[in-house]
Amino acid sequence: MIDITAKKVLIIDVDKKEYNAKTFTDLNKFLGGTGLGLKLLEMFVDENPLIFSVGPLNGFFPFASKSSIVLTNDGVVEDLYLGGSISTRLKFAGLDALIIKKTSDNKTIIEIKNSEVYFHNEGTDIQSLGLTGKRCLIEFDGKKVLSDQYFTTPDDYLEKIFTEKNIGGISITGTEIFSPKNFDEYKKIYSEILERKDELRVLEGNYPSCSNCPMGCGKSKVGEIGGNILVNSLVACQFADKIYTDIGTVFSCLNVLGYDYTHEDIENLPGLIEETIKNIS
Repeated sequence: MIDITAKKVLIIDVDKKEYNAKTFTDLNKFLGGTGLGLKLLEMFVDENPLIFSVGPLNGFFPFASKSSIVLTNDGVVEDLYLGGSISTRLKFAGLDALIIKKTSDNKTIIEIKNSEVYFHNEGTDIQSLGLTGKRCLIEFDGKKVLSDQYFTTPDDYLEKIFTEKNIGGISITGTEIFSPKNFDEYKKIYSEILERKDELRVLEGNYPSCSNCPMGCGKSKVGEIGGNILVNSLVACQFADKIYTDIGTVFSCLNVLGYDYTHEDIENLPGLIEETIKNIS
């Protein structure tokens, strides 16, 4: 069962081929996504972490569809946003974040099934890993990292750190469940947000969609860099910023899922992130 009272982080050491899932109640104030990723970077910065993180709405509401990636590139902090199904799979693996630290001495493919991790050698066919229909595959052919064989990022930071860490790919299967306490109200809010698709800054298309997005827009293939702090901590699509900077909408979504965030928590978020970046620097 997904736990909304704390942040659950899966920490993978690719050097020792070890892993550990930890919960952090004191990280709730960082909300998720960028906020959580940057705080985890501060905590693990000496171990050269690659951090994937999701927000509290990922997997539950339309257009809250991206995954946050935080890493350092030659000492510079970079925050990236990747499309596809990774956010849903991490969420339904019961995870708020995934940290891959240190460096493997051989090419390694990482298989995650909820909170369990398996390490495979380079010759393993990543398509054979995980549960079809409940997995996300992040593949690296030595040139470009692709999520779901389509989605990528607009730079080479992710490719560089996959190369440095000797990671050949990641398979994530998530099968955990979560049911909002007031399911009728949840369905109502979900429908209301879906009906606001005309507020998105993209047009509908026939391209592959990110999870929980019906738009199939032509801009979904290449992810994002930077952007609005609240949107990026919710890890919503930047093209849905009119919806997910609407504080009333955000709180309706959070409340119906059972989160107890306050307006003060949202107001304090930019300051927390600014302080965290200073600490990292």
